[in-house]
Amino acid sequence: APNADTRAAVRRALGLGEAPLVVTAGRLVSKKGFEYLIDAMAQLATMRPTLELVIAGEGDLRDALAARAAAHGLARCRFLGNQSQSDIARLLAAADVVAVPSIRDDAGNVDGLPNFALEALASATPVVATTAGGLPQVITDGDDGRLVPERDVAALAAALDQVLASPNRAHAMGAAGRA
Repeated sequence: APNADTRAAVRRALGLGEAPLVVTAGRLVSKKGFEYLIDAMAQLATMRPTLELVIAGEGDLRDALAARAAAHGLARCRFLGNQSQSDIARLLAAADVVAVPSIRDDAGNVDGLPNFALEALASATPVVATTAGGLPQVITDGDDGRLVPERDVAALAAALDQVLASPNRAHAMGAAGRA
């Protein structure tokens, strides 16, 4: 559940202050689409220089994703490794927006419906996700979250920016997602 004390404590522990925070989590594998999120964050970095990205999870692509973030000069991209369910809930409470950039990978693998997306909706944090798998069955674009096409870095960056630019609308989307 949303909790202002948890939000403040996590943000303090991460040294964020009031910097805008995007959170995502999952196995660091191709179908999660994290490389597109990193590219979108790079697009946003010039407009939002204090924007932070936290990625929770481990997997085969960890080193490649960290290298991609470094190549973009994203000093504000943190890889936290595997986190407990309670720590994920705490990260969701601290986030300004949650990203679920899932894709159908080159081998045809896709998440049916990521549990992380459901947890994010339950947290009342606005969610920006792709149209991959079952995500459109639980998120209505513009109502309880934002949906963008898979692999579309520009659309992902724009949706994240729109949520961050409109806190009142973001709050309403988060509340609708929780409901």
